[in-house]
Amino acid sequence: MLDKLILKDSLEFNGTKSELKELIRIKRDRGFRLEWIDDSTFKFISESSLGTLIVNYFPVEGIKGFAKMTELENGKTIVEMWTKIRIELYFFLVNSIILIAIGLFSNESWPAWTFALFPLGLLWFWWVYRIQEKGLFKKLRIYLKEYNNNVQN
Repeated sequence: MLDKLILKDSLEFNGTKSELKELIRIKRDRGFRLEWIDDSTFKFISESSLGTLIVNYFPVEGIKGFAKMTELENGKTIVEMWTKIRIELYFFLVNSIILIAIGLFSNESWPAWTFALFPLGLLWFWWVYRIQEKGLFKKLRIYLKEYNNNVQN
């Protein structure tokens, strides 16, 4: 079930892992931030996003993806990209469950439509995040494709 909630993709880079790392080090005009996790894994973070609590010094990052580079024998590199489930979705889900439980076990009568509001809200936020995550993946693809086109020409 969790595999359906995260976004996964991969691309082939026309160069070695060290060439890709050098490109990332030199070329700064990316349209996203990049942070290295280890020698072959990095996190790429959107510079702007909607609905993700981006405030200076707030511990929640914006829309982000993770990538792992694996060098192939033919001198190319596979870049595997994925996302993780956002903390805001967990927060919304927990709050929804608590409010539904309070509504069901309290003596107050709630309109039936309010119970549909919570799952619909969760789907809405997941959908908004997914659109932004796909846009971020596209930026990384364009960033790496530019280099591939220059190598092939």
